[in-house]
Amino acid sequence: MDAVELRGCRVHLMAVVRGLVSEREAVRAAVADLSPEAVALSISHEELEALRTYDGGDAPTENVDEEVYVRGLSRFGEVRKPPPCFVEALAAAAARGIPVHPLDMDEERYTNAYVAAVGALDLLRSNARRARLLKWQPRADTPAAFVREWDALVNASAGYRRLQGEREAFIARRLHQLAGKYRTLLALVEVERLDGVRARLTA
Repeated sequence: MDAVELRGCRVHLMAVVRGLVSEREAVRAAVADLSPEAVALSISHEELEALRTYDGGDAPTENVDEEVYVRGLSRFGEVRKPPPCFVEALAAAAARGIPVHPLDMDEERYTNAYVAAVGALDLLRSNARRARLLKWQPRADTPAAFVREWDALVNASAGYRRLQGEREAFIARRLHQLAGKYRTLLALVEVERLDGVRARLTA
């Protein structure tokens, strides 16, 4: 776990793997060990609100990308949706009475960023890629390596890479904003976005 000093706040950046049940223990331990004043998650406001009403069930996959992701990640352990790392972070924060903040774009902002970044050619390539996804055999030997490999595949076109870059920049800006309110902050960011976020924070 990395720590970055921002505006008088020590921001602890924790890489998490979406979906992997075993991440819960690491998140629980991080909250206990660091005793942060607040927790921030790389999800949208809408996703955070949905987690607050989570009833403990397992949501189904919604598309081919998710099906392939779950199938590949399952080699490393049980996979569930919504992401156990974020569910556990919310529960651990609630138990300590500390606030939880979303870091990612809300639905409207994401839609606008998507329209601006992803063009017709990107969509055509994405449609063609889905057929190949079903036959894809990942080479990764760790959950983090798998997630990075999967991310490179689904965001191979320039437009989708721009979109993810916009997300990383937005998350970095949100961390700067939150850093002005706390002395210690634990930020859970997906493995595949963390390098980009960290680079923007330390630039």
